[in-house]
Amino acid sequence: MWSRAERRFAARWFWRVGVGETVGFAVATGVAIAVILASLPPVPSLLLTVGGGVVEGTILGLAQYAAMTANRPPRMPWLAATAGGAAVAWTLGMLPSTLGLDFGAPLTWVLVGVGGILLLGSIPVAQALVLRRRGSVRWAAGNAGAWAVAIGWTFAPSPFIDESSPVGLVAALYVAAGLLMAGTIALLTAPLAVRLFAEPSALARRATPFGRVDGGLSPSLHAELRE
Repeated sequence: MWSRAERRFAARWFWRVGVGETVGFAVATGVAIAVILASLPPVPSLLLTVGGGVVEGTILGLAQYAAMTANRPPRMPWLAATAGGAAVAWTLGMLPSTLGLDFGAPLTWVLVGVGGILLLGSIPVAQALVLRRRGSVRWAAGNAGAWAVAIGWTFAPSPFIDESSPVGLVAALYVAAGLLMAGTIALLTAPLAVRLFAEPSALARRATPFGRVDGGLSPSLHAELRE
């Protein structure tokens, strides 16, 4: 069971990261819809859409950073890694339509599968490289798994829209999908965030009496809990 301090941190993480990713995805989706409506050529469409993804990543990184209460990584590298990872993710997501890949060819599905794995790992791996400490591999793996679950919400609007759908309906459905995706990401990454970015006092109650030194955690037990 989590202590009260851990629950407070998890709630802080959930709301800040959830709101941040919702806003960021809404911006990126708005840019993508505007690009489609403008009927721009493939390359400008790709660049503008990826630019929207960079904004999304920056807002997500800011929200995560604001939720952390301890062991914060360097601010600018964290934001740059998150924005860069989002740019890679959006680039990979846009490439099939930009290149006009033939989905009837088996090789296309192989490429899509590889691209999907890279897409899911883009932000988590970039952030783990900035962390560069014990727990960073777990952060990358856990986040990639969370994104694998959460990104499924972005496919939910597809059965309900087509080329004749009103722009307002399309935007509303994707904003709703973004809200669900953001909530899923925030919820699934909260336990990892508690271990890595919560104040040490939030973990103290989980220690046994033999692990305490002068009312706090022994260095060895503190390190073990952080793993």
